[in-house]
Amino acid sequence: MADNALQKLENWQHLSPIALLYFSLQSLQAVFGSVFYLIPLTIFTYRGLQDSPLLTLGVMLLGLGLFAGIAVLRYYFYQFRVSGDTVDIQAGIIQKTQLNLPFERIQNVKLEQPLYYRFTDHVMVQLDTAGSSREEAQLVALSRLQAEALQHAIYAAHSITTITQDTIASDIDDVTDAIPSERLLNRRSVGDLLIYGISNNRVWVFLAATTPFWDNALERISGRLETLGVDVLQYFDPTQQSLSWLVVLALGIVLLVVTIMGLLSVAGAMLSFFDYSLVQRGERYIQRCGLFTRHEVSMKLSRLQWVQLQQSWLDRVFGRCNVRFEQIQAPRADLAEAGRIMIPAVTPMDAQALLAEALPEQRLAEVVFQPIDWRFLIRPALFCLVMVGLSQWLLRPDSPLLANVVLLIGAWVGGLIVLRWRRWGYALDSQFLYIRKGLIGVNYYCLPIFKVQQVSYAQSWWLQRKNLCHVRLVFASGAQGVPFIPWVACKRIVNDSLYQAESSGRSWM
Repeated sequence: MADNALQKLENWQHLSPIALLYFSLQSLQAVFGSVFYLIPLTIFTYRGLQDSPLLTLGVMLLGLGLFAGIAVLRYYFYQFRVSGDTVDIQAGIIQKTQLNLPFERIQNVKLEQPLYYRFTDHVMVQLDTAGSSREEAQLVALSRLQAEALQHAIYAAHSITTITQDTIASDIDDVTDAIPSERLLNRRSVGDLLIYGISNNRVWVFLAATTPFWDNALERISGRLETLGVDVLQYFDPTQQSLSWLVVLALGIVLLVVTIMGLLSVAGAMLSFFDYSLVQRGERYIQRCGLFTRHEVSMKLSRLQWVQLQQSWLDRVFGRCNVRFEQIQAPRADLAEAGRIMIPAVTPMDAQALLAEALPEQRLAEVVFQPIDWRFLIRPALFCLVMVGLSQWLLRPDSPLLANVVLLIGAWVGGLIVLRWRRWGYALDSQFLYIRKGLIGVNYYCLPIFKVQQVSYAQSWWLQRKNLCHVRLVFASGAQGVPFIPWVACKRIVNDSLYQAESSGRSWM
């Protein structure tokens, strides 16, 4: 079946007609996907419907027709084929592009199934190459059978080195049969995602970004309530209400906001990680998840750069942590498509099992972390003291209450500075650098030093006098560093990393 599926792709052909829906939505997203464009268009449409409804509707229909026409043209000029061990794509309306992508250049094959592809069981295929700044190729709409056959053939071209190019081209069925079967490593239940949504709430970032819109919305709601004879402000007026009532009202509002944020965070976790599974197929880890849009992210174990165990303070309460497998930096930044594999809300025991599976030689559970030097505290502590001192000098004579509030905030910030210093730690063995850092939560990093791309250290005149330095290691997935460590430890990290990178003979990808 795999052989027949790929044979149908050998000649130049158009995508499935379902791709018209994809191109249409992509064109709409390009215009309406940004808030900066959406808000003016919404205001223009709202006012236009009030002043000239027929003209506005005509403009809207004309715009939708334009989007539909562009989608049809993009569909018509998009052609592809899979010839032997190469993927060829021709696309573009005005500016023509032609991609010729051999199998051996393709590092990852990611399958994605939006909600509107579920009915016909079509899949989007993204083909990534190492070191590219964007996806090299995207087959917008293939049947699942064709997509999986292409994925297996590409992975087989990487894993079976004894098969020649002619064999791959002529006997693709034998190649795909050589792909190992899948082994389930982890699965996340709805209860696990519920814990993840509660303990990793990021909705406050969205609320903070939309603060300007909340003022107008609250004013409109208050105005509507006043027209109905409800005066909201009187419930918050200290001259009309008792102190106990105001305290109860404030606690109720806080509880309501926290509940709404928690529900939104849980909904986001369900959308991103619903039906989560992590499987191993040969040397690859494959993550599948998503409620409306099903994502499949693949990572070859040799491309793994480091492993991070992330634990917020609520994760510590629930006894959970998140495991992140960081591979070679991918073009996109969002989690589902960036190539990063994350297992949410696992127990520490399961996290250690996953870590031991991916990096058997590591000893994260056994190492003793060395603290960084106490001089890390000097700069932030001095800055905090100066700001608090200035605020007390300016505010104390006229606003003693506000000065006391600022003093409490300064004490709280000082405590966080000390806590951050206490979190910092590092350890080194013959193959790995281990880093611990965080604030209220804690993150653990396990970095194979033979995969380092660049090592640097910084030592100012003052640090040199104290025999201290900052060290920074650059990997293909990013950079990690440790500040204020002894010069002896810094030299060992630098020398061991460079020695392992040069002498181990192991590939970083």
